[in-house]
Amino acid sequence: MKCFHRVSVATAAVLALAGCQTSEEHQSAIDANVSARLTQFNGVSLAEFQSRTGMLPIDAYPVSEGRVFVFRTAPVYMTLPATNVTPMITRAAQCQLLIRAVHNGGAGAADNWIIKGTERTGPCNNLSV
Repeated sequence: MKCFHRVSVATAAVLALAGCQTSEEHQSAIDANVSARLTQFNGVSLAEFQSRTGMLPIDAYPVSEGRVFVFRTAPVYMTLPATNVTPMITRAAQCQLLIRAVHNGGAGAADNWIIKGTERTGPCNNLSV
């Protein structure tokens, strides 16, 4: 038992030094980073968001507190190689970013919509924020 303890401690030390993490931990860290970068836009105008990111909404719809603006990134293509049993499969996925904003008066221009929060789905790791 003592030998096993030494091996497991040594293994743990090597893994800690190597910065080993699971894919779930890695994705969680990326998601936290993207969330933090998106949070910096809360309270700024939609025009400023567009100016700083270069992203433009593709759609918008009204909600009780204002409007949700829909942004999508270019598709990301993922390919699974062919095997003896299955053909090669390629699929596309897009990041969809929803920005909830309230109108602060004036015309309906992007300057008058203030960001209150965001939600996202899909492969958003490389979101330009």
